[in-house]
Amino acid sequence: MDLITQAKQSAAYQAIDNHVKNGQALGIGSGSTIVFAINRLAERVQEENLNVVCVPTSFQSKQLLTEKGLAVSDLERTPSLDVAIDGADEVDKDLNLIKGGGAACTQEKIVASCAKYFVVIADHRKDSKLLGEQWKKGVPIEVIPMGYVPVIRAIEKKLGGKAELRMGANKAGPVVTDNGNFILDWKFDETKDWKKVNMEISMIPGVVETGLFIDMAQRAYFGMPDGSVTFREKLSRNGTPECDESEK
Repeated sequence: MDLITQAKQSAAYQAIDNHVKNGQALGIGSGSTIVFAINRLAERVQEENLNVVCVPTSFQSKQLLTEKGLAVSDLERTPSLDVAIDGADEVDKDLNLIKGGGAACTQEKIVASCAKYFVVIADHRKDSKLLGEQWKKGVPIEVIPMGYVPVIRAIEKKLGGKAELRMGANKAGPVVTDNGNFILDWKFDETKDWKKVNMEISMIPGVVETGLFIDMAQRAYFGMPDGSVTFREKLSRNGTPECDESEK
C-alpha cells in the first residue's frame, strides 16, 4: 500500500471508530477515501453486531454498501441523520470545502445538511489554509444541461475566472451526474468571500448546486504519510469544539 492510500485509510478508519455508534443513521459519502470508511464500517458491524442504517450520496457508495451487506436507506425513509462522513477535494483553515471532483456534490450536500454532525476524511494533500491553494481543478458546479452555456457566461461575467464543461474521461461527451445533469469546473483567480460567492452562483438560473460546502463540516481528519492522523474541528461561539453526541 502506497503512502497516499495508507493516509486515506488511516483517516477513514479513525473517523469511523470515533463517530459511529450502535443505533445510528449515517450519511455515507462518495470517492476514493470513502471506500476505506465503508470497509471499516462493515468490519465493525460484523465484529460488534452494530445496528446502523446508511444513506449513500451516490450510486458508487450505494453499490459499495450493498456489496458489504450494510443496511441502505434513503432520505425519504431516513430524513434525519446522526453523522455524515464524506471526503473532500480541499479543506481550508475554517473547514470550508471544495467537493464534487467525483461529480456527486449535489447529493453529497443534501445528505450532509441532514446530519447533526458532518465529518470530513482526507489525506494530507487536501489540507489548505485557503481554498485553491492545493486544489487547482476549480469549483464543481452541477447545472441543468440546456443551461450550461448561459451559466458559464454568467459566472465568468459576475466572478471572473474560467468555467468549463467537464468532459468524460472514458466516454464521448460530457460527464453526466447521477441526477442526469452536467458539471462545470470554475477555475477562480483569487481568494474569495466564499459564502457570498456560493450564494451568487446558486442564484444563477440553471445552477443546481455548487461544490462549495461553507460552514457545514464540524471536524476534518487528515491522514499523514507516516500513518498518523491529525484533525481540525470547528469551534462554537464560546471557543469550544462543536460536540458530536456520539463521542460522549
